Order: sequence, then structure tokens, then C-alpha cells
Amino acid sequence: MAKFIKVPTFDIYDEETGQWAEPDQWWTEGKLVYQSDILDTDGKPYLIVVPDRFPTDLASIPKFPPGLRTVLIRNGRHRIAAVPHDFLCRQEGFPRRVADAIFLEAMRLRDVSKFKSRLMWLAVRINTERLILLRKAV
Repeated sequence: MAKFIKVPTFDIYDEETGQWAEPDQWWTEGKLVYQSDILDTDGKPYLIVVPDRFPTDLASIPKFPPGLRTVLIRNGRHRIAAVPHDFLCRQEGFPRRVADAIFLEAMRLRDVSKFKSRLMWLAVRINTERLILLRKAV
């Protein structure tokens, strides 16, 4: 069964270095561990371990179209689901389609409504396809 095994707190200031995070950025304070029901190529469920001090924006939502941010950010349950997605998207060679599916799974686990979770999943899928097309054009 999919679950968040360990959820860290988040911070915007590193006391050791005196460094502030960038606007709309957070750091994990400890590891985040997520167990997915989605299976890898060996038939085993993905176990995602996001390292301590991992930078994340907790789910970037575009400012366009107007009003979309208001509808989506009213309930912040989706934000923790975005952290494993951010991490997986930064892993070279990790299939983006799988990362997006794990994002959807994690949102549903956090009780994000079916409408909101599908809308956010669709937004990341569209962005993925756009990035793939841009890479091919270069």
C-alpha cells in the first residue's frame, strides 16, 4: 500500500550556513521516504528516499490562467506529494511518466480531490510533453 513512511519538516533558513532559500523555495529538514504502489522494471514497488536539505518549491502552480492558483492552493495537501515528484524529475534517466504517476498517486493518498489531483497531474503531463518537444528542437 502506498504511503509516506517519513515526512520531514521544511525550512527556508539554514542556521549553519546563514543562507536563506530562494523565494518560493524550501529545504527538507530530514529525509522524506515514500513507498509507492507503482512497480519498477523488476516488479518491486518504488521506494523513494528524498535526502535531507533537498530544495523544493512544494508544487509550482503557474500564474496563468488567472484564478487557477486560487482554486488549487486552497488546500495544501498536494504540496507534500510534489516533493518526491521534484526529486524524481531531477534524477537523470528516471522516466518522467512514472514520476508524474507517482505524483498523482501521492496526491490521492493525501486526499486531494479527484478533480484537483487530475488537473494538477494533467498540468505536469502537459509540461513534460512541452519539455520533451523543446529538447528535440534544440
